[in-house]
Amino acid sequence: MLILIGVRNGERFLGPQLDSLRTSGVASWTLWASDDGSSDGSLAMIQRFASTLEDGPCSVVTRHGPQQGFAANYLSMLADLPDVPGHVALADQDDIWLPKRLGRAVRMLNRLPSTVPAFVYGRRFDWGPKPGRMRPSRLPRGRACFANALVENVAFGNTLVLNGAAARIARQAAPLANGIYSHDWWLYQLLTGAGAISLMDREPSVLYRQHEGNAIGAQGSLADWTRRKIGVARGLYAERVQAQLNALQSCSAFLTPENQEILSLFISARQAPWPRRVREMRRAGIFRQSLDGTVGFWGAVLLGRI
Repeated sequence: MLILIGVRNGERFLGPQLDSLRTSGVASWTLWASDDGSSDGSLAMIQRFASTLEDGPCSVVTRHGPQQGFAANYLSMLADLPDVPGHVALADQDDIWLPKRLGRAVRMLNRLPSTVPAFVYGRRFDWGPKPGRMRPSRLPRGRACFANALVENVAFGNTLVLNGAAARIARQAAPLANGIYSHDWWLYQLLTGAGAISLMDREPSVLYRQHEGNAIGAQGSLADWTRRKIGVARGLYAERVQAQLNALQSCSAFLTPENQEILSLFISARQAPWPRRVREMRRAGIFRQSLDGTVGFWGAVLLGRI
Protein backbone atom coordinates (compact mmCIF):
# COMPACT_ATOMS: atom_id res chain seq x y z
CA MET A 1 0.00 0.00 0.00
CA LEU A 2 1.30 3.41 -1.03
CA ILE A 3 0.01 6.63 0.54
CA LEU A 4 0.70 9.86 -1.38
CA ILE A 5 0.74 13.16 0.48
CA GLY A 6 1.60 16.53 -1.02
CA VAL A 7 3.15 18.97 1.47
CA ARG A 8 3.80 22.69 1.40
CA ASN A 9 4.20 24.69 4.60
CA GLY A 10 1.96 22.27 6.44
CA GLU A 11 3.73 22.20 9.81
CA ARG A 12 0.76 23.74 11.63
CA PHE A 13 -1.55 20.77 11.01
CA LEU A 14 0.65 17.99 9.64
CA GLY A 15 1.37 16.17 12.91
CA PRO A 16 -2.17 14.91 13.62
CA GLN A 17 -2.56 13.72 10.02
CA LEU A 18 0.66 11.72 10.17
CA ASP A 19 -0.31 10.18 13.49
CA SER A 20 -3.72 9.18 12.13
CA LEU A 21 -2.07 6.97 9.50
CA ARG A 22 -1.12 4.56 12.28
CA THR A 23 -4.75 3.57 12.85
CA SER A 24 -5.74 3.29 9.18
CA GLY A 25 -6.52 -0.42 9.43
CA VAL A 26 -3.67 -1.53 7.16
CA ALA A 27 -0.69 -3.24 8.76
CA SER A 28 1.93 -2.24 6.19
CA TRP A 29 2.23 0.91 4.08
CA THR A 30 4.77 3.30 2.60
CA LEU A 31 4.14 7.04 2.75
CA TRP A 32 5.42 9.12 -0.15
CA ALA A 33 5.72 12.69 1.13
CA SER A 34 6.37 15.19 -1.66
CA ASP A 35 7.51 18.51 -0.19
CA ASP A 36 6.75 21.29 -2.64
CA GLY A 37 9.19 23.92 -1.42
CA SER A 38 8.18 24.36 2.23
CA SER A 39 9.84 27.15 4.18
CA ASP A 40 8.61 25.92 7.59
CA GLY A 41 9.41 22.77 9.55
CA SER A 42 7.24 20.39 7.51
CA LEU A 43 10.11 18.29 6.19
CA ALA A 44 11.72 17.96 9.62
CA MET A 45 8.37 16.89 11.06
CA ILE A 46 8.02 14.18 8.40
CA GLN A 47 11.55 12.96 9.08
CA ARG A 48 10.85 12.74 12.82
CA PHE A 49 7.71 10.76 12.07
CA ALA A 50 9.72 8.44 9.81
CA SER A 51 12.17 7.77 12.63
CA THR A 52 9.34 6.44 14.80
CA LEU A 53 8.58 3.80 12.16
CA GLU A 54 12.08 2.35 11.95
CA ASP A 55 12.29 -1.45 12.06
CA GLY A 56 8.54 -1.69 11.53
CA PRO A 57 6.31 -2.67 8.58
CA CYS A 58 5.62 0.97 7.62
CA SER A 59 8.02 3.50 6.14
CA VAL A 60 8.34 7.01 4.72
CA VAL A 61 9.97 8.22 1.50
CA THR A 62 10.49 11.97 1.12
CA ARG A 63 10.88 13.70 -2.22
CA HIS A 64 10.90 17.16 -3.71
CA GLY A 65 7.84 18.35 -5.61
CA PRO A 66 7.90 20.35 -8.88
CA GLN A 67 6.75 23.59 -7.15
CA GLN A 68 4.05 24.20 -9.75
CA GLY A 69 1.03 23.98 -7.44
CA PHE A 70 -0.70 21.28 -5.43
CA ALA A 71 -2.21 19.48 -8.43
CA ALA A 72 1.15 19.20 -10.21
CA ASN A 73 2.70 17.89 -7.00
CA TYR A 74 0.27 14.97 -6.86
CA LEU A 75 0.59 14.34 -10.59
CA SER A 76 4.34 14.03 -10.15
CA MET A 77 3.86 11.29 -7.58
CA LEU A 78 1.29 9.46 -9.70
CA ALA A 79 3.63 9.59 -12.70
CA ASP A 80 6.41 7.99 -10.63
CA LEU A 81 4.37 5.07 -9.30
CA PRO A 82 6.02 1.68 -9.80
CA ASP A 83 4.95 -0.56 -12.67
CA VAL A 84 3.06 -2.75 -10.20
CA PRO A 85 1.88 -0.19 -7.65
CA GLY A 86 -0.64 -2.16 -5.60
CA HIS A 87 -3.23 -0.12 -3.73
CA VAL A 88 -2.66 3.65 -3.71
CA ALA A 89 -4.31 6.14 -1.34
CA LEU A 90 -4.19 9.94 -1.35
CA ALA A 91 -3.87 12.08 1.77
CA ASP A 92 -3.93 15.83 2.46
CA GLN A 93 -1.49 17.47 4.83
CA ASP A 94 -4.08 19.13 7.07
CA ASP A 95 -6.75 16.45 7.57
CA ILE A 96 -7.11 13.60 10.05
CA TRP A 97 -7.97 10.08 8.94
CA LEU A 98 -10.58 8.26 10.97
CA PRO A 99 -9.65 4.76 12.24
CA LYS A 100 -9.86 1.75 9.91
CA ARG A 101 -10.65 3.80 6.80
CA LEU A 102 -7.96 2.20 4.62
CA GLY A 103 -8.85 -1.26 5.86
CA ARG A 104 -12.47 -0.79 4.73
CA ALA A 105 -11.39 0.50 1.32
CA VAL A 106 -8.97 -2.37 0.74
CA ARG A 107 -11.61 -4.95 1.64
CA MET A 108 -14.02 -3.35 -0.83
CA LEU A 109 -11.43 -3.36 -3.61
CA ASN A 110 -10.30 -6.92 -2.90
CA ARG A 111 -13.78 -8.23 -3.70
CA LEU A 112 -13.02 -7.47 -7.36
CA PRO A 113 -10.49 -9.18 -9.62
CA SER A 114 -7.15 -7.39 -9.38
CA THR A 115 -7.12 -6.90 -13.17
CA VAL A 116 -10.29 -4.77 -13.07
CA PRO A 117 -9.59 -1.04 -12.52
CA ALA A 118 -11.49 0.21 -9.49
CA PHE A 119 -11.39 2.94 -6.88
CA VAL A 120 -13.05 3.72 -3.57
CA TYR A 121 -14.27 7.21 -2.78
CA GLY A 122 -16.28 8.34 0.19
CA ARG A 123 -17.74 10.85 2.53
CA ARG A 124 -15.93 13.07 4.99
CA PHE A 125 -16.70 15.35 7.92
CA ASP A 126 -16.22 19.02 7.05
CA TRP A 127 -14.55 20.17 10.25
CA GLY A 128 -14.04 23.69 11.64
CA PRO A 129 -13.01 26.46 11.65
CA LYS A 130 -15.40 27.09 14.57
CA PRO A 131 -14.83 24.76 17.55
CA GLY A 132 -17.15 21.79 17.50
CA ARG A 133 -18.38 22.33 13.94
CA MET A 134 -18.51 19.02 12.10
CA ARG A 135 -20.83 18.26 9.20
CA PRO A 136 -20.87 15.07 7.10
CA SER A 137 -20.63 15.58 3.35
CA ARG A 138 -23.78 14.83 1.41
CA LEU A 139 -24.45 11.50 -0.21
CA PRO A 140 -24.49 11.78 -4.01
CA ARG A 141 -27.97 11.34 -5.48
CA GLY A 142 -26.75 9.54 -8.60
CA ARG A 143 -24.04 7.13 -9.57
CA ALA A 144 -20.44 8.11 -10.09
CA CYS A 145 -19.82 8.23 -13.83
CA PHE A 146 -18.01 10.17 -16.54
CA ALA A 147 -21.06 12.27 -17.47
CA ASN A 148 -21.11 13.56 -13.90
CA ALA A 149 -17.32 13.85 -13.56
CA LEU A 150 -17.10 16.30 -16.47
CA VAL A 151 -18.85 19.00 -14.43
CA GLU A 152 -18.13 18.23 -10.77
CA ASN A 153 -16.02 16.16 -8.43
CA VAL A 154 -17.66 13.89 -5.86
CA ALA A 155 -14.57 11.67 -5.43
CA PHE A 156 -12.77 13.77 -2.84
CA GLY A 157 -9.03 13.23 -3.04
CA ASN A 158 -8.59 12.73 0.69
CA THR A 159 -10.95 9.73 0.50
CA LEU A 160 -9.60 8.13 -2.69
CA VAL A 161 -8.06 4.65 -2.74
CA LEU A 162 -7.12 3.06 -6.10
CA ASN A 163 -6.43 -0.58 -6.78
CA GLY A 164 -3.34 -1.52 -8.76
CA ALA A 165 -5.10 -1.62 -12.13
CA ALA A 166 -6.55 1.87 -11.65
CA ALA A 167 -3.22 3.17 -10.34
CA ARG A 168 -1.49 1.95 -13.51
CA ILE A 169 -3.91 3.97 -15.63
CA ALA A 170 -3.21 7.04 -13.50
CA ARG A 171 0.56 6.47 -13.74
CA GLN A 172 0.46 6.29 -17.54
CA ALA A 173 -1.86 9.27 -17.97
CA ALA A 174 -0.38 11.64 -15.36
CA PRO A 175 2.47 12.94 -17.57
CA LEU A 176 -0.16 14.09 -20.10
CA ALA A 177 -2.30 16.06 -17.65
CA ASN A 178 -0.47 19.39 -17.63
CA GLY A 179 -2.26 22.47 -16.34
CA ILE A 180 -5.15 20.80 -14.54
CA TYR A 181 -7.06 22.69 -11.88
CA SER A 182 -7.51 19.72 -9.52
CA HIS A 183 -5.77 16.34 -9.38
CA ASP A 184 -8.59 14.49 -7.64
CA TRP A 185 -11.22 15.85 -10.04
CA TRP A 186 -8.96 14.69 -12.89
CA LEU A 187 -8.65 11.23 -11.33
CA TYR A 188 -12.43 11.00 -11.03
CA GLN A 189 -12.76 12.00 -14.69
CA LEU A 190 -9.96 9.76 -15.94
CA LEU A 191 -10.94 6.63 -14.07
CA THR A 192 -14.69 6.81 -14.72
CA GLY A 193 -13.86 7.68 -18.33
CA ALA A 194 -11.64 4.60 -18.58
CA GLY A 195 -14.46 2.39 -17.29
CA ALA A 196 -13.10 1.81 -13.79
CA ILE A 197 -15.55 0.56 -11.20
CA SER A 198 -16.36 3.14 -8.54
CA LEU A 199 -17.16 1.97 -5.01
CA MET A 200 -18.51 4.35 -2.39
CA ASP A 201 -17.66 4.08 1.29
CA ARG A 202 -20.76 5.58 2.89
CA GLU A 203 -19.14 5.90 6.31
CA PRO A 204 -17.26 9.23 6.63
CA SER A 205 -13.57 8.42 6.71
CA VAL A 206 -11.77 11.77 7.08
CA LEU A 207 -11.94 14.90 9.19
CA TYR A 208 -11.61 17.53 6.45
CA ARG A 209 -10.12 20.48 8.28
CA GLN A 210 -11.36 23.89 7.17
CA HIS A 211 -9.02 26.84 7.64
CA GLU A 212 -7.84 29.98 5.87
CA GLY A 213 -5.05 28.13 4.08
CA ASN A 214 -7.16 25.50 2.31
CA ALA A 215 -6.29 25.20 -1.37
CA ILE A 216 -9.88 24.06 -1.98
CA GLY A 217 -12.32 24.20 0.93
CA ALA A 218 -15.74 22.74 1.65
CA GLN A 219 -18.64 24.73 0.29
CA GLY A 220 -21.52 24.68 2.72
CA SER A 221 -22.43 28.19 3.87
CA LEU A 222 -24.57 30.83 2.16
CA ALA A 223 -21.45 32.94 1.70
CA ASP A 224 -19.71 30.01 -0.02
CA TRP A 225 -22.73 29.49 -2.27
CA THR A 226 -22.81 33.19 -3.17
CA ARG A 227 -19.09 33.25 -3.97
CA ARG A 228 -19.48 30.21 -6.24
CA LYS A 229 -22.33 31.80 -8.18
CA ILE A 230 -20.37 35.02 -8.62
CA GLY A 231 -17.41 32.95 -9.81
CA VAL A 232 -19.62 31.16 -12.34
CA ALA A 233 -20.93 34.47 -13.67
CA ARG A 234 -17.38 35.74 -14.08
CA GLY A 235 -16.31 32.63 -15.98
CA LEU A 236 -14.15 31.05 -13.25
CA TYR A 237 -16.03 27.73 -13.39
CA ALA A 238 -15.71 27.63 -17.18
CA GLU A 239 -11.96 28.22 -16.89
CA ARG A 240 -11.59 25.32 -14.48
CA VAL A 241 -13.68 23.03 -16.67
CA GLN A 242 -11.53 23.99 -19.67
CA ALA A 243 -8.30 23.20 -17.81
CA GLN A 244 -9.64 19.76 -16.96
CA LEU A 245 -10.86 19.22 -20.53
CA ASN A 246 -7.47 20.08 -21.99
CA ALA A 247 -5.94 17.29 -19.93
CA LEU A 248 -8.72 14.85 -20.76
CA GLN A 249 -8.26 15.43 -24.47
CA SER A 250 -4.56 14.65 -24.06
CA CYS A 251 -5.55 11.45 -22.22
CA SER A 252 -8.45 10.50 -24.49
CA ALA A 253 -6.80 7.22 -25.55
CA PHE A 254 -7.53 5.89 -22.03
CA LEU A 255 -11.27 6.55 -22.35
CA THR A 256 -13.81 3.97 -23.49
CA PRO A 257 -15.41 4.63 -26.90
CA GLU A 258 -18.69 5.53 -25.19
CA ASN A 259 -17.00 8.09 -22.97
CA GLN A 260 -14.96 9.48 -25.84
CA GLU A 261 -18.31 10.21 -27.51
CA ILE A 262 -19.64 11.89 -24.34
CA LEU A 263 -16.48 14.01 -24.15
CA SER A 264 -16.85 15.03 -27.80
CA LEU A 265 -20.51 15.97 -27.31
CA PHE A 266 -19.71 17.98 -24.19
CA ILE A 267 -16.94 19.93 -25.92
CA SER A 268 -19.19 20.60 -28.90
CA ALA A 269 -22.08 21.69 -26.67
CA ARG A 270 -19.92 24.22 -24.80
CA GLN A 271 -19.17 25.99 -28.07
CA ALA A 272 -22.69 25.82 -29.53
CA PRO A 273 -25.39 28.55 -29.49
CA TRP A 274 -27.72 28.12 -26.55
CA PRO A 275 -30.63 26.10 -28.03
CA ARG A 276 -28.23 23.50 -29.43
CA ARG A 277 -26.05 23.77 -26.32
CA VAL A 278 -28.92 22.58 -24.15
CA ARG A 279 -29.85 19.75 -26.52
CA GLU A 280 -26.30 18.43 -26.75
CA MET A 281 -25.74 18.63 -22.99
CA ARG A 282 -28.89 16.57 -22.50
CA ARG A 283 -27.88 14.15 -25.25
CA ALA A 284 -24.51 13.65 -23.54
CA GLY A 285 -26.30 12.92 -20.26
CA ILE A 286 -24.33 15.55 -18.30
CA PHE A 287 -25.61 16.00 -14.74
CA ARG A 288 -24.68 17.17 -11.27
CA GLN A 289 -25.48 15.26 -8.11
CA SER A 290 -27.38 17.81 -6.01
CA LEU A 291 -30.50 19.85 -6.68
CA ASP A 292 -28.74 23.18 -6.13
CA GLY A 293 -25.84 21.98 -8.27
CA THR A 294 -28.24 21.00 -11.04
CA VAL A 295 -29.94 24.41 -10.98
CA GLY A 296 -26.57 26.16 -11.03
CA PHE A 297 -25.27 23.96 -13.84
CA TRP A 298 -28.20 24.60 -16.17
CA GLY A 299 -28.04 28.27 -15.35
CA ALA A 300 -24.39 28.25 -16.40
CA VAL A 301 -25.34 26.38 -19.58
CA LEU A 302 -27.96 28.99 -20.50
CA LEU A 303 -25.55 31.84 -19.78
CA GLY A 304 -22.69 30.25 -21.70
CA ARG A 305 -20.55 30.03 -18.56
CA ILE A 306 -19.74 26.35 -18.74
